[in-house]
Amino acid sequence: MQDRENPARRLFPGFPQVVDLYRQETRGLSEAVLRRTREEKSWGLWSIRDQVSHVASLPYRWLLIRWGAILFGDALPRDEALFDRFDGRMMKDGYYPQIQDLIGVMRDSFALAWEVLGAETTESIRDKRKISERVPVDMTRPGTGEDVRRWRENVTLKAHRTGVWIDPEDTELFHFNLEYTFRHMLWEAYAHLKTIQMHKKEEGLEPLAQIPQEGYLLVLKWE
Repeated sequence: MQDRENPARRLFPGFPQVVDLYRQETRGLSEAVLRRTREEKSWGLWSIRDQVSHVASLPYRWLLIRWGAILFGDALPRDEALFDRFDGRMMKDGYYPQIQDLIGVMRDSFALAWEVLGAETTESIRDKRKISERVPVDMTRPGTGEDVRRWRENVTLKAHRTGVWIDPEDTELFHFNLEYTFRHMLWEAYAHLKTIQMHKKEEGLEPLAQIPQEGYLLVLKWE
């Protein structure tokens, strides 16, 4: 039973606000603005729409796929047919023709994250449960060519003081606990929202949302 004196939700009060920040920041943008990329910028390979699609998929991919068996066993809280709607680290474009459709997906995926937090305590998300991922030195992201190892060393380990660690006997193996997972999802949401604002500035449009200055925003740079 949940320890009601130590609910995990108290560690992440920002989760319920994420969707409205994205809805506010993308309201009224034309399809051309939503889909424009800027290959000359380090942050510009993904369009505004891509940023939203990626963040909408985050809780699904982390909680249902990576953590699914540990958290839910065989009783996933969302239909597995949803998995057919993933395109790498985004949602498949054809299922969600309008930006409002992606905001709707984000609303459900972040509701899932809030549901999971409601069933955890501050102790349980830090316990010995973990997931692991092998990250060789030469590993890159398909499509973007992002150096995954460099990201883990220069961003992940700097931003997260706890919850993620390199295996002491195998330096290619990274371990994550559930607390890290929730911090990562929230900080990713803020970082991609910042990128959307950078796209808008290039369009001569004013940013609208107030983004909490924490996590990856303190480590990453937008030129």
